[in-house]
Amino acid sequence: MGIAPCDGIVSPAYFVYDFNISNRSFGQALLRSKPYVSHFAQASDGVRIGQWDLTIAFMRQIPVLVPHEEEQAAIVRFLTWANNRLERAIKAKQKQITLLDEQKQAIIHRAVTRGLDPSVPLKPSGIPWLGEIPAHWMVRRLRQIVFVKPSKSESIERLRQDDFVTFLPMERVKTNSTIDSSVQVTASSVWNGFTYFRRGDVIVAKITPCFENGKGAYLDKLPTEIGFGSTEFHVLRPGPLILGEYLRLVTASKLFLDNGTHSMTGSAGQQRVPTDFVKNYSIALPEVEEQHSILDSVGCQVSEIDTLIVRLEREIELLREYRTRLVSNVVTGKLDVREVAAKLPEEEIEEAVEAHEDMESADEEIAV
Repeated sequence: MGIAPCDGIVSPAYFVYDFNISNRSFGQALLRSKPYVSHFAQASDGVRIGQWDLTIAFMRQIPVLVPHEEEQAAIVRFLTWANNRLERAIKAKQKQITLLDEQKQAIIHRAVTRGLDPSVPLKPSGIPWLGEIPAHWMVRRLRQIVFVKPSKSESIERLRQDDFVTFLPMERVKTNSTIDSSVQVTASSVWNGFTYFRRGDVIVAKITPCFENGKGAYLDKLPTEIGFGSTEFHVLRPGPLILGEYLRLVTASKLFLDNGTHSMTGSAGQQRVPTDFVKNYSIALPEVEEQHSILDSVGCQVSEIDTLIVRLEREIELLREYRTRLVSNVVTGKLDVREVAAKLPEEEIEEAVEAHEDMESADEEIAV
């Protein structure tokens, strides 16, 4: 839901209404607040949540409680100021996460291209973007050491249609450390139209922006031997020359993500990393024993960074939850901010308005 800032046209999937309210910014905040979103849900019908249709007759019955114009202006003034402060706090934490991610990527990059010994003799890899690698390492394409996109036909004889399997849609996978594999469904419900994998496989998101964000996991702890997930996953099964956890480290590295991003095909917003890129991607490969040592070292260094990132992400989540509650309480009159709004310094309000306009301008550029 949004109040149009200008004249235009919109998809037929939207309803268009006149909205008679003196303060457009207040109306936007009011109708997008949590209580009113609940009203819109109640005014909708359908079979599946997320695919409901808003019913015009029911929508017309939603009560809208509107204060006087002076109080609307005071509410907008306060929320503009408060949102600016909260947004600055959120952005500061997001910047910290970005820096921690860069530190983490530097550790992983060093480990999967040079190993742990800084004094080890090096040799040219023969691959421009890979550079020099330890002299005792091999260069191998992934298709030489992993099996890409295993077929579900291998399990057809030992899996009954009423057996339960793990189900992993894209939203249940963030990174290797945050994967929710608790959902189980019957094999018959996902046998067609979903991606097949087994315990011990590695999955990698192939669609933008999930790929660039490193979505994927080493599936060593699946509650069931067999699983199905989003069709937007590549599935890689490690062979005897590479450990599954090490393979996941390689596919989470900046080298892999950057090269994969440049190889994407498809229309803007729906680009995907092709299977051929994954099969032909070349890596520097140590012996399995050294892979174990690298994983132990990287795990120790990265675990502390991951803990900090998770904590910062939770703090951002709490700030957003607080903002949602604050907006709801203010626009519905549970919290009277007229006196506070009147005392806010004018320069802070101007700064908040400028910051809001900058964000709107950036959003418009992205939309274009």
